[in-house]
Amino acid sequence: MTDNLFRDAEGGDPYACLALAYYYQTGKELDPDIGRAVRWYERAASLGCARAHWELYRMISEGVVDGTHDEMVRHLVTAAEFGSVLAQAELGGAYAHGDILPKDTAQAFAWYRKAAEQGHSLSKFVVGYMYSYGIGVERSPSDAEVWFSSAGITGSADMFLKIGMYCEYGLDGVRSNDVEAARWYKYGVDMGYDKCILCWNAVLSELDGGEREPLEERLERLAATPSQVEADEMDSALGRADALLESGDMEGAYAAYRHAADLGSPPAMFYVAMMHHQGMGVRRDDIKAISLLSRAADAGSEDAQFYLARTYESSSFPTDESQIVKLYADAASNGFLAAYYYLSKYEDHPERYVRRTHMRR
Repeated sequence: MTDNLFRDAEGGDPYACLALAYYYQTGKELDPDIGRAVRWYERAASLGCARAHWELYRMISEGVVDGTHDEMVRHLVTAAEFGSVLAQAELGGAYAHGDILPKDTAQAFAWYRKAAEQGHSLSKFVVGYMYSYGIGVERSPSDAEVWFSSAGITGSADMFLKIGMYCEYGLDGVRSNDVEAARWYKYGVDMGYDKCILCWNAVLSELDGGEREPLEERLERLAATPSQVEADEMDSALGRADALLESGDMEGAYAAYRHAADLGSPPAMFYVAMMHHQGMGVRRDDIKAISLLSRAADAGSEDAQFYLARTYESSSFPTDESQIVKLYADAASNGFLAAYYYLSKYEDHPERYVRRTHMRR
């Protein structure tokens, strides 16, 4: 799979460089080698790849590789200027908090707004909040409501929980406001999210004159919700499956992956599909493997999305080009960076395409 990648990367294809960097970083397709990963990310960045600048920023900021403060900031700013939504939101936060850059609320607002305009839901909330209180921009309750409403339409249940807790407890610099907390929890309540239901009932009690539950007690109650208990069980099953696979117990690994998959784990669904494909711990069945791979892709597994697209490209399974493009774009959006290279065979500007079609989070 990598022969063409090396050829195209050496020829100056930025997305081939990005793919090689990703493979060396993750150990997928190539033996892991952080040094080579960095070199290929740097090559992709020099060729104008925004995602490569973002990855280099992350690797330096998280201490994965050495780098100066100026290098780190340069990669972040360049990624944001090249259109990376994640970088724009991060840069807005850097200016807002004054940690890696001097505090500048006007710059913070400008970068958060760029991310919000591309569909980044949490940035929509931040822009609305800044309009609401006149932070870095002239106060405008009407503009604030426009952005809050947009965030409410595109956000996830976990995001609504996070914002609600920010507003209720005054976290991360957000002013405490129980009415606003109730608004954001209610978005999650309408989605049936048990954690938001718990918090919504609690904040309604506060609005009726009850005392605010201490944050530590709230976190303990959230940890005991059915969704969290199930998530913990899923993670435990996935960890057990990984350990059994490493030890060579294929049948035990298959059973554990199957359990985690039944609980909704996209990575476990992917492993179950691949074990059927390879006949590991279970009888080989490629038809069933494709069916399971499709299920894993629908559940959000970037590995499944990528390998299903590759399978459709190289086999007789009936599909059409639009389905392949969607799968590659899904995989790229979810972090399988090699998918940008394969998507570039169909779309001239794969990063722009993914931002345009997938940035609604």
